[in-house]
Amino acid sequence: LSGRHFLVGLQFFLPTKESRVTGLKPILLAMCSLLLSAQLTVAGGLLDGRVFNGKIGPLENLDLDDSLHFANGHFWSDICTRCGFMPGVYSAFETDKGIEFTGVLESDSRGQFTYVGLIRADGSIDVTIRWERKRWYWTTRREIAFRGQAADTEAASLDGILHKMSLDDFDNPLCARF
Repeated sequence: LSGRHFLVGLQFFLPTKESRVTGLKPILLAMCSLLLSAQLTVAGGLLDGRVFNGKIGPLENLDLDDSLHFANGHFWSDICTRCGFMPGVYSAFETDKGIEFTGVLESDSRGQFTYVGLIRADGSIDVTIRWERKRWYWTTRREIAFRGQAADTEAASLDGILHKMSLDDFDNPLCARF
């Protein structure tokens, strides 16, 4: 269908000449909004297939080996999934500094990690992670970080990590830190 045919078809929904002109504005606005949201959704997969190996921990002492994986518009940390944090949706976009991304990993019992990261052209990654765990009597908040480098390996599949998590009891001693 051409744009002309589309507009001709719209006249059946718009009873007067005046309403045909003003009635198009909301329709065009909705169509533009739909296209824009589709563009933003596509940008979420910008890092799919990539893995970054590095260290995670308190800002002053990144002491644990970890890996960040990106696949199917989701991301996860090896350590975090072992502690019950589910892979989360991420969004990413290119800037003059590199690729910036954000995302959230959540656990029913251990709270949530909010990731804000930058991946530079040389493959290095710096991520600030805000951990928040709400309880009925207080809320714990802590800043941690992940720093690392792009790995040569392909990210594990999202289905694979979800299956592995379904078999795990999350009784890992590292999880006591979270």
